Amino acid sequence: MLTVLTCLLLAIPSNVHEGDAQAFTGVTDAQGAPIADSRYSQWVTGGLLHVESRSDFPDGRTIVERATLRLHPQLAQESWDWTLKQGGKLVRMYAVDFKTGKAESMRVDQGKQWKEDVTIHPGKTFAGAGFLTAVKALRTQLAVGQHMELEAVAMTPKPRVATVTVTRDGPAEVRMAGRTIEGDKYTIHPEIPAIAKLFVKAPDQHVWLMNSHPSAFLRFEGPLAEPDDPIIRIDLIPGPSASAQGRSGPRPHR
Repeated sequence: MLTVLTCLLLAIPSNVHEGDAQAFTGVTDAQGAPIADSRYSQWVTGGLLHVESRSDFPDGRTIVERATLRLHPQLAQESWDWTLKQGGKLVRMYAVDFKTGKAESMRVDQGKQWKEDVTIHPGKTFAGAGFLTAVKALRTQLAVGQHMELEAVAMTPKPRVATVTVTRDGPAEVRMAGRTIEGDKYTIHPEIPAIAKLFVKAPDQHVWLMNSHPSAFLRFEGPLAEPDDPIIRIDLIPGPSASAQGRSGPRPHR
């Protein structure tokens, strides 16, 4: 039987070697039907990893997500923002400054806005795309069946910090773009207090890495942004185009 390790992770050592990279990715619904075309870019400057992705939907919606993470002496996220626009007009916006603990969210479609001070533990608290880098860094520390606790800045849509458990599920085949790829699956599970489970819905998120070294992203599955949003998948290898408008991705920063 596998031994399960439960402990509070104070900080993630930066053992992931990140560099400049670009990829055209695919966004699908939970059943694998394409819903958007996407492009991912990352680059490293001055010890900071910059991540930017853009997804274009056929109906004119555009989602842009950006994150920065400091790689040394420990892995720690410094910023995250996510915007949804329809025809160039802002619909939703989320942002976190991890250095000041300032977080905000805006639902223009609902006429609501929140600004909150959240508690950030550097090297332990992450948001959005920052979790992908954190999972890659955890790979050398977690054996199959082991798990560790981190914190997530979640948009509900009000910004709040929640404890999550990251578990290494182990080898799992991933089917994408007509081929089968050997993956290494991880589950990000929100730890919701028993009394709150009656009215809080927070589904698990799943990350697959390539089942090889060095660690490389393969697939993400989870809500679009907020816990009540539809479940989507982001695949490293895109399938059929979603016929998105304007597939011009983010411009690399040099």
